[in-house]
Amino acid sequence: MHHLRYFLAVAQERHFGRAAQRLNMTQPPLSQRIADLECELGARLFERSPKGVRLTEPGRLLLPYARKAVVAFDAANALAHRVTRQEGHKITICVPPDTSGPAVAEMGRLLRHAGIDAEFGEATTADQHAILLSGRLDLGVLRHPYPTRGLWSSPALRQSLGVLMPISHPLASKSKLRMSDLHGQPLVLFHRSMAPGLHDDILRTSRAAGYVPPRVEQAVRIIEGLLIANSAIGFHAARHARHYQGVVWRPLVGDPLAWRTSAVCRRRNLDGTLRRAAQIVIQVLQTHDEWCPE
Repeated sequence: MHHLRYFLAVAQERHFGRAAQRLNMTQPPLSQRIADLECELGARLFERSPKGVRLTEPGRLLLPYARKAVVAFDAANALAHRVTRQEGHKITICVPPDTSGPAVAEMGRLLRHAGIDAEFGEATTADQHAILLSGRLDLGVLRHPYPTRGLWSSPALRQSLGVLMPISHPLASKSKLRMSDLHGQPLVLFHRSMAPGLHDDILRTSRAAGYVPPRVEQAVRIIEGLLIANSAIGFHAARHARHYQGVVWRPLVGDPLAWRTSAVCRRRNLDGTLRRAAQIVIQVLQTHDEWCPE
């Protein structure tokens, strides 16, 4: 089914790069998956050119059957999920790695109180997106932007981002910072593979506001160490500064950067149970992790 979804995306976009972006993946693995499908079928599905791709005759013959297969699979999967929930089985929920422990505990308590049995896991936005589409996840919490085709999203929550830096950093003496103040400062940012859309959006917004980092280091678990060792800066919400020692947080003038998040499920799977679960997740993120309605 994954291969058929990849085929449909390329057929609709007529371009590997745009299809890869829509699928939240890079182009080389997408090209490989299409090559695998062509090898399995024993026929070329696309004619490639510098301007894009077009379907071959076997590709045109496959297209309506691929669409029907994906629609049928999604319908069967949605029905199975509804039956499973009606029989009292657990729903699966994933949250991002930076969600606080107390928030997850409160989500579980409120869901049980609402009669919803849930099992929690941790995954990045990119991983959640993939397993949502595969049908192995009922409800996720994703960072915007992400491909929304086939997905239902709750109203977004927002957290403003400021600058995290070592206490000894020359900019630490300022109470507020402009993006232009950051000129020449190396940046520590989360790995792009975790949330490609958000990673690119932060760098794009920074450039537009006058800050082009001379170097971008990617890290998650050793952020504090890299900030201090490299005298670098990072973009984070104010609440994250409380978890680190030896660093300070300063707001950005004009509030140019933010994280936005939503509870997300497959549109075909949305029912009263998942809608109520999404409401509880969003409520707890506001009360425990300082997210605000957009």
